[in-house]
This record gives sequence, structure tokens and C-alpha cells, in this order.
Amino acid sequence: MKDIFNQGLLLLLVGFGVGALVLTIKPWFLSTTAHVSQIPVKVTEIQRSEQGKWIVPRDAVVEMSTSAESYVFRLKHFRTEGVPVTVVKKNDDRILLRSDKLKPGDLLVMEPSAIQSPQAVVPAEGVDDERLIQLTLEAGMAAAMAEDLDESVRFISPDYRDSLGFNFTLMRKFLKRAYEEFSEPRIELKEPPGIQVKDNQAMVQAEITVTAIYQGRRNWLLGDQKNPNSILLVLNESANGWKVSRIEGLRPLGFEEGFLKLLGAQIGLPLTEAESLEKKQFCMPCRQRMAERFGPGP
Repeated sequence: MKDIFNQGLLLLLVGFGVGALVLTIKPWFLSTTAHVSQIPVKVTEIQRSEQGKWIVPRDAVVEMSTSAESYVFRLKHFRTEGVPVTVVKKNDDRILLRSDKLKPGDLLVMEPSAIQSPQAVVPAEGVDDERLIQLTLEAGMAAAMAEDLDESVRFISPDYRDSLGFNFTLMRKFLKRAYEEFSEPRIELKEPPGIQVKDNQAMVQAEITVTAIYQGRRNWLLGDQKNPNSILLVLNESANGWKVSRIEGLRPLGFEEGFLKLLGAQIGLPLTEAESLEKKQFCMPCRQRMAERFGPGP
């Protein structure tokens, strides 16, 4: 029997991969997290002068000769993105730039001449914890929607452990299966997440929905238009920064959270004898609901 439901729900855990963000500036070095080499950087927010013109620290600009454009590196999903700019005016520590590509709130990398693009980076100074977490949620969602496995697990703690027994290895297997089975995932936050930071731990309450295409049809995997799925993410600060260490509250296709443990058996999560029996009993209801949303299996 082909368990299409089991494969489909793997997508649900990808939307909130939460990243390694170093919070104390260190000397330049390369660190490796989930096969992605990262550089800790200091960032700064741009200041708007007038339409199309921005004031930035001089150390955020790579000035070229008069025959070539200068450029800055913008932070985008915790990678660097080169943006060409024109120097209008400068003094000892500030530069007035012209660029139609920059926008209010952009964060620029300081001392960008030591970096290539697109380089994976972790902001180590210049932005507060709450905004780091918000940006990390966005980066994790972008990685999931791009179906990029290495970039997705970059934001999950090696010490991940939730109440169902999933760890980092099982999470990676979940994501890999999801990306193989489904296409064009869409993950949305229905409202700004609630973030509470205390010492080296953060609690994030979020309302999310997830849709994806299976057998040519797009439908809801997590929540729906009227009823998003409420989840809790726990983040801990490690030597490499903030990473998600636990996710609770995922209700795939409206089933209770515990059903995820039954699905996990397919990728190595051990079940008790009673849980194995429950998994068999759930087979028909889950197949029916999957067929309702995505059509009968092949």
C-alpha cells in the first residue's frame, strides 16, 4: 500500500527552520552548520536621506574606481546580496549613496570587502535579538519554499528534540522526503509572531498555513484560510547562535499533533506496540483526507 499521506506531511516541518545567529562579534572565521559555511558579520541599518538616496557608514561601502560602480552587501535570508550603488557625497565616516534597489530597513554588512556574494553569514552585531528571530523565520521559510535541504537544516539545532521524539537526523529525513514528494510549497505567517526572549532562550508563538502541489493539485497541508495552525517554537542560543531546538503544535491536515509520531515511524522513529496498532487504524482516515484534497492516488 502506498502511503501518500505519510510522504505528504513531511513538508509541514520546513516552514520554521530557525537559524544559527551568533550574538557576540568574533574574529573573522568560517564555521560550518549543516554543510553551509557561515561567516559572522556586523550589520548596520541604512538611513533614508531622500527618494533613492541613503546614508550609510563608510565601512559598509566598497568604493571602486571612477570607471566602475561602488557596491554594498545587503543581508538577504542570511546571505550576502551585492547591490551596486553610486557615491554622491562622503565625509570621514558617512557616505551618501544613490540606489533605487535599496529599501527602508535594509541591513548592510560592515567591512564587505572581505566577503564574496552570495556568502552565508550570521549577524553578530548591529541588530537586536527580536529582529534576528524575525529575520530567521523569513530565511527558514524562504529555504523551505526553495526546497533547499541544506539551507533548511542550517536553521535547526543539532540538539533538536521535541515531545514526539524527533531529533535533527529525523528532521532532515522528513524534509528530504517532503521535497521529493511535493512541489512549490507556500508557507505564510497569518500575523506577526509573538516573540519572548529571556537569557539564552526564546519562545515564539506563530500562526501559519502551508499549501503545496501534489498530483497537479494545490491544497492545504497545515491550517487553512480561516483557521491557521498555532505552533510554538523554542529557540536556544548555542555557541553558534540561535537555533530552533523544539517545535510543538503541528496539526497536519487537522489531525492531532501525535499523528506526526506515527508518520515518523516511516523514517526511523521507534513506536510502541500500541502506537504501531494506532498507525494501522489511522491508515484509512488519512488516505481519505489526502484524497479529498489532492485527488485519488495513482
